[in-house]
Amino acid sequence: MIKNKTYTISNQFLNYELLSSYISLFWDEIFSPLVLKGVDKYLMVMVKVSFNTPKFDYAYRSLGHLRSVNHSEKEQFTDYLSERLTYLNESYASNPIDKIQFSYSERDGLAPEDGRRLLQSVSDAKLFTHRFNNMDLPISMNPLDYGNILVDIYVQLGCENLHRFIVQNGPRIYQIDISSDSLVNNVTIQGAVNLKWIDTKLPNDVGFMREIGKSTKYFIDGVNVLNKQNR
Repeated sequence: MIKNKTYTISNQFLNYELLSSYISLFWDEIFSPLVLKGVDKYLMVMVKVSFNTPKFDYAYRSLGHLRSVNHSEKEQFTDYLSERLTYLNESYASNPIDKIQFSYSERDGLAPEDGRRLLQSVSDAKLFTHRFNNMDLPISMNPLDYGNILVDIYVQLGCENLHRFIVQNGPRIYQIDISSDSLVNNVTIQGAVNLKWIDTKLPNDVGFMREIGKSTKYFIDGVNVLNKQNR
């Protein structure tokens, strides 16, 4: 399950000291109690901030990508996000923030070595995919990430106005119908495949869930963090 822990901040600027103090608070309140149960646990964590400025108050902005972290790696995680601050644009330092949010998922055991990305560069904008029925499907709700947009129109189905995209990627043609509130995508692969699924944004735009076939997959930052089997 994807959980959120949000801390309200009174009109302060983001810096190393502030970030470090709230990471420590999150560790003490959320992570340490898991470890005290005597079972190895690691977290998949992503940190976002909300700006206390009218032009920024519509959404959270991520400080970094999703990371798999052991309890003993608080300092490495803090260093990773602090390093990220040096690459982010000036709005992160020149505008006060009112919230820091930790989105996380609990996992048993220790973080796997092949999934470790604490020290990995995240400057690339690589698009991740997942396999379904021997097909690689984009982990994204942005039609631009699907391929070349052939059609961009608005259509009305029943009482709802939809933003429809027809996108081509090689021999594959996608029809993507986006709801008027931009929270839900109905995606269809046209032709003989005739595969359909529904993508729905998660609260605070932390990621999205994909209802496909008999399963529901939860994605944060291109990573499949949870799967549920539908009956």
